[in-house]
Amino acid sequence: MAKRTKRKGIGDGGRTLKQMLEDNRRLLRETGCYAGITEPHVLRDDPVKAELFQWRLLSSLISGRQTARMISGSPYVREMAELCMGLYTPEGDNVLQSTGIQVHVRLMGDNVTWMIGNNYEEDVGINEGDLFVANDPVIAGVHSVDVYDIMPIFWEDGLVAWVITVIHEMDCGGVSPGCMPVTAVERGADGLKFCCEKMGTDDKIRRDFEIKIEISLDLAAHFLLDRKSAVASNIRVREEVKNIIREYGVDYFKKATRELIEEERRNQIARIKQRTVPGRYRDVVPLELYMARVPVSWLPAKKDVLRLIPMQMDILPEGRLVLDFDGAGEWGWHSMNVTPKGLWGGLSICIVQALSYDGRGNLGSLLPCEIKTPTVDSILNPSQIKKLATNYPWAPKLDIFSLWCGTLGTAFYMRGFREEVFNCVSSSGWQLAGYDQFGNKRPMQAGGIGNFGGGATGVGDGVDTGAWMATPETDLGNWEVWELFVPQLFMSRILEPYSVGYGRYRSGVAIPSMDMLHRFSEGIGSAAIGCGHDRILPNIGLFGGYPGGKRNTFLVRYHNFEDMIAKRLPLIHEIGNPREFKNQKYADVIYFDYTVGAVEVRDKDLTVADNGSAGGLGDPIERDPALQKADLDTGLTNAEISRNVYCIEARYDEKAKEWKIDEGATKKLREAKRKERLSRGVPVEVWWQTSRQRVLKKNMDPLLIEMYHSSMKLSQKFTQEFKDFWSLPDDFAL
Repeated sequence: MAKRTKRKGIGDGGRTLKQMLEDNRRLLRETGCYAGITEPHVLRDDPVKAELFQWRLLSSLISGRQTARMISGSPYVREMAELCMGLYTPEGDNVLQSTGIQVHVRLMGDNVTWMIGNNYEEDVGINEGDLFVANDPVIAGVHSVDVYDIMPIFWEDGLVAWVITVIHEMDCGGVSPGCMPVTAVERGADGLKFCCEKMGTDDKIRRDFEIKIEISLDLAAHFLLDRKSAVASNIRVREEVKNIIREYGVDYFKKATRELIEEERRNQIARIKQRTVPGRYRDVVPLELYMARVPVSWLPAKKDVLRLIPMQMDILPEGRLVLDFDGAGEWGWHSMNVTPKGLWGGLSICIVQALSYDGRGNLGSLLPCEIKTPTVDSILNPSQIKKLATNYPWAPKLDIFSLWCGTLGTAFYMRGFREEVFNCVSSSGWQLAGYDQFGNKRPMQAGGIGNFGGGATGVGDGVDTGAWMATPETDLGNWEVWELFVPQLFMSRILEPYSVGYGRYRSGVAIPSMDMLHRFSEGIGSAAIGCGHDRILPNIGLFGGYPGGKRNTFLVRYHNFEDMIAKRLPLIHEIGNPREFKNQKYADVIYFDYTVGAVEVRDKDLTVADNGSAGGLGDPIERDPALQKADLDTGLTNAEISRNVYCIEARYDEKAKEWKIDEGATKKLREAKRKERLSRGVPVEVWWQTSRQRVLKKNMDPLLIEMYHSSMKLSQKFTQEFKDFWSLPDDFAL
């Protein structure tokens, strides 16, 4: 019997990719250095050559991303730039990342390591010109509308790298309403899932794949054009990588790409040690899930629940960050569960914006970080994740890492890097499903959800409308284009003074969306994206600063729209004071104090999403009146807020056309406020005793009791800390 010849691997030196991956991870464990590179020298031997090499690669990724934007027909790609490209080692480790959605730095590579682990090299085949597609968060990803296009790069007969493009799709076949159905409960409701499927060969998408998409999606043309734009971009980068290899040599390419990761790992450790103070930082994320009034396909999902997600960050003296979410409550039948890999996506976004923002961010940025595996069956690690919808992990994830930015900001502040302090917040908008202005049935969602203000820094006010964490490039886009794509008329985009997180330095100001449905029929609407908070505000103010404004979601229905037009009555076009917005003379206003699940919407209805901004820093009554005057003069605040929040008395001088601060009245207001605070204050011991009695008597909202019970059920440590803090008997239980 002839002896079977062992097949040569496609990896370096004839190794299989699996062997390369195992060797790489072993060397990291043994040496603490990426790929066992204890003495990096290839880049240091010739720094100028190294700089040219790195920026040639990065330029190819950025130009490739722009190629995709120009080919795509999706407003999400062209107007909001919701895409990104990355270059990866054969093992799936990120070397460089283009501008764009930084959440995918590690997740794109995790798809490659999953392919390697599932023996794609032998069982599926990996060859020059192969096209793979993936979007399943169970493998690696955020949600199914983020679609990865994966292409191997070969040099001679060996695989030397991967190039991957991720594009946010407007339709993946999710069950209505919208492209990311918030009320989806079961996996099938998410729409199409691609488990690293080979969708083409020889740089060409297979016809059977195209037919599948044409049959399955309402926006099939957009989806397929995005695939073609991604393939074109990947080819462009692949060919540029080959040009670089021709110029620098393949041996230099292999060594230098790995050293870029190791150098970034070392630089990240140096940044952490330089800019932060070691210690333990803690905060807690409240998650609200009000599903009892929402139509669902699976009855166990039909209930209201709160979940607690404690967050602890340990900054170690050697320059490492360790995140622990022990005490997180249980998973549930909803679309807001998170996977452990999804947590890495949240950290990737923030770490690129908070620490590694010089364009050199890669896997090395994350190697000094550890995320302890969340407890199995917590909301951050559901064992039944394969059965669940996964469209909205953003809800807890954005809040977790918004608070993480705040805790990191505290560490920056203590080290003196006060200008680096900031935090974020989640937000939400509306998405729709129905017949558009051209009579086509499809999901619909316009841009502009991310236009809320960033948290205050340690030296000044936060950036107005500039806090969207997913991608700092996201902006309003070209509204004329959105009005062509979505059957809406944009009634206004006005900076909203009440959205602010007040403080000695305030957060940035948000821009609410207010859109009138126009030529829209038989539709339903629901919330989209972060989903925010309605009743429990997260603790995102720093050093006495207030959290941002409360989210307000409205649906406005005119009593008689045609009559208003005939009488030339003014249409509603701004929110004003959110507390008074419900009092409309010519319309009914439906206010949602929960995440909108699925509601019927009609032509000429107004959908309003008024998001709060991130947190302020410091006591508001210590705010410099000069800063407030500037805000008054530019319309970013008003006299009511100045007086009631900042205790600053101001009046408008008609003659001078500017606001004037009354320093005497301001001083009296602030003295009165301090006296009022003292009169309301109680000693901590009294507060603690009073609150302890409430806990002992379980005098809390049933949702809160269930929330604590859920966390205690999963964590002995959390239970013990809770009992120790309140000095509760050993047999106490909620």
